[in-house]
Order: sequence, then C-alpha cells, then structure tokens
Amino acid sequence: MRRLIRHRAWQGLALLVAALVLSSCGWRGISNVPIPGGPGTGRGSYNVYVQVPDTLAINGNSRVMVADVYVGSIRRIRLKNWVATLELGIENNVKLPKNALAKIGQTSLLGSQHIKLVPPPNPSQELLKDGDTIPLKNSSAYPTTEQTLASLALVLRGGGIPNLEVLQNEVYNVFHGRADQIRAFLGRLETFTTGINEQRDDITHAIDSTNRLLGYVGGRADVLDRALTDIPPLINHFSATQNLLINAVDAVGRLSAAANQYLSEARGPLHTNLQLLQCPLRELGRASPYLLGALKLILTQPFDIDGVPKIFRGDYLNVSLTLDLTFSAIDNAFLTGTGLSGALRAIEQSWGRDPATMIPDVRFVSNPNNAPGGPLVERADRQC
Repeated sequence: MRRLIRHRAWQGLALLVAALVLSSCGWRGISNVPIPGGPGTGRGSYNVYVQVPDTLAINGNSRVMVADVYVGSIRRIRLKNWVATLELGIENNVKLPKNALAKIGQTSLLGSQHIKLVPPPNPSQELLKDGDTIPLKNSSAYPTTEQTLASLALVLRGGGIPNLEVLQNEVYNVFHGRADQIRAFLGRLETFTTGINEQRDDITHAIDSTNRLLGYVGGRADVLDRALTDIPPLINHFSATQNLLINAVDAVGRLSAAANQYLSEARGPLHTNLQLLQCPLRELGRASPYLLGALKLILTQPFDIDGVPKIFRGDYLNVSLTLDLTFSAIDNAFLTGTGLSGALRAIEQSWGRDPATMIPDVRFVSNPNNAPGGPLVERADRQC
C-alpha cells in the first residue's frame, strides 16, 4: 500500500511539472499578469484601443493618465494589422472626446512609462465608447531619457556645429559675386512657375487623358503587338512605291485645281439654287407626316391602296360620298390664297347664314388642323 501511495505521488508531481512547463510557453513576465482592483479593471470600466508608432519600453499594467490622474491601465499589447496596438481599460466615469490624443510619456527617470490621454484643440461632440480605436495619426510619444541624453551629448561634444562654418563658407562662395545671375535665375524661375500654375488644369487633363489612353492600350496589348509587327512591312512597301504615291498626290492636286476652276464659275448660280431649294424642302418637311397617306391615295382615289385588293375581290362595291357644297367650304377649298378669298363666305353670310354655324375661315384660324369639321389645311410660309 505504501509503495502504491508513493507511486501515485510521483505521478501527480510529474503531471504538475508538465503543466507548469506547458503553461510557461505563453508566459510574458509578471508585468503582464492583470492586477485586480486597479483603475480600469472593474465591472464599470470600458476598453479603448490605441495605435502607436512605437511601444518603446511600455508594459502591460502601465498606467493610463488623464490630467495627471490615474484612470486606467494597459490590459494588453499586441500587433494588430501590423500596427502596435494597446488595449486600455478606463474607468466608466471618464469622458473623453472621440478624437482624443494619446501620448506615451515617462513616469520616472528609472524608465517607468505611462500613456496619457488628452483632448485635442477642437474636441468632437461624440465621446469615446467601448471598443473605439484611437488611430495612429492621433498618437505620439514624449522624448525618452535616452533620447534626451543622446541629444545633450551631441551638443556638448560639438556634434555638427564645427561643420556649420564650412557650410557657411561654401554658401558664401556660391552666392558671392553672382547677385545678377541669381536675380535673373529667380526671375526666370518665377516666370516658369507662373506659366506652370496657369496651365495646371491642362496638365491635369493631359495626365488624366494619358491615364485613360494607357488603360485602353493596356487592355489591348495583343492588338498593339500585332500592329507593331505588321506596320514595318507596310512601311517598307510604301517606301518601295513612293513614286506611285507622289504621282497619285499630284493627280489629286490637278483634279482639285480643275474642279475649282469649273465650280468657281458656277458658284453664284449654285448658291442661288440652293437658297431657293430651302423653301420647298422646308415645306416638304412640314408635309412629311401626311405625305405617306397621300401617296397611298394618289393612284387609287378615293380608296386606300392597301384596301384595293380587298375591294375588288368581291362582286360588287358600295360607295357612300358626302359632298359639302356650302359657299364657306368651297371658299376654303378653292379660293384660299387667291384674290377672291372670302368672297363666297361673304355671299353666304349676306343670305342670312349664321357665321357660328359655318366652317371656320382658314385665314383667321391659328391652327386649322384643330378646327372641328375643318379641312386639313396648313398654310405655307410666303416669306421664302
């Protein structure tokens, strides 16, 4: 029994040692162990993430300060999207604008650091809430002790100060005795920059056009390759037949000279004829909606040409005809536009006909096509 108890004890000890070894793979030091009870660790706290360019020597559990007041701590430091990111736990009663600034500062000369949250010059109305991230552009770091001592040592040891005299002498040698040339150069430079500034819209347009052209050509690389392959033989062919091209160009020149000679003589009458054609062509355009219907009736009046095969298919045909032989209708149909226009209408009125019951006079109707019962008459423009 005693041997069995001892064996079990050794087994338990081995398991304990294995657990400690395996758990030590994720061990990052005692500073990364969360400290209970500190600011930013209670139930009422909220988390904020801060992207920083350099974590320097800051550790987990480092303080978060607002107006020199300890209001939270760093819970975790990790690499997120290749950017160093600090996870801060902040007391719930701390209110900060959404565009707050974060700075890593040194708490003491021994190297202890903290992160300081400050409002920007123009704070936003929206507040930081749980899960928000302060971007990299709003974070920075105060100079560390090492950086300050290094800069001080550079100054105390002379640093680059002796080189300032050499630099000053070289600058003096460059500018001495060259005032007129420098003034002329600055004048030309001003003229050049002014011209460039005036043409910036054209330059921008040219760049955009070039970009579109390159995008168009880039998608047709096979066509461009074929063109560069086929064009050189074509150029060689034209170079071998350049005499033919020269003769063709000369012949075109002689043809144009002859055409100019004969057409210049007819230029005046041709211009007059073209001007006279404007009026009938314009009236023909106005009559175009009715032209197709008129052509259908021109050979088969009073029947539509589309209905002629159906009409003559039977044995007989009934035709009804309505003739309007009132003086006003005859006046509109035959005398409109002549010197006797309106004469028959006046005779009809003198016999006692009420003008309200007569067909409207096309001379005084703005749009005869809309007159109820009136003829489809549209007067031509007599100013042609």
